[in-house]
Amino acid sequence: MLVEALVAILVFSLGILGVVGMQARSVQMMSDATFRAQAAQHASELIAEMWTVDPSRLAALYSSGTSPVGDRYTQWLAQITSGSRSLPGASANPPTVTVVTAQTAYSTDISFGSQTATTVTVTVRWKPPGTDTVGSYTTTAMILEPQS
Repeated sequence: MLVEALVAILVFSLGILGVVGMQARSVQMMSDATFRAQAAQHASELIAEMWTVDPSRLAALYSSGTSPVGDRYTQWLAQITSGSRSLPGASANPPTVTVVTAQTAYSTDISFGSQTATTVTVTVRWKPPGTDTVGSYTTTAMILEPQS
């Protein structure tokens, strides 16, 4: 009878350990989802701001690959790396903003003219505390010049 009680306690303990492990994993997944949502919000806010700027100035203001780096990119980077909405490890893994501008024809008939289309790709990176993996979120948007 004593052996049966010890086996029952062992089985119960293993079950409790399994539940605790699942709880820890769910907390980890929840924090990853929170960081991903914050990254998506940061990227969306930047792209929304870009829609209000003259398309010819987008690369100079927002591109992370230009020298010097754009003023608005620097301000946006400060929001991501410090403050209440910052992402952990974002300063060591800075986000990138790529701005590519091209002329796009209005239609297949060249006589109708063309329009400037700017493709913007924003990649936000973070490194959750206690892990070695770097998370990332990438989004792409096309910003067209206003029609006259």
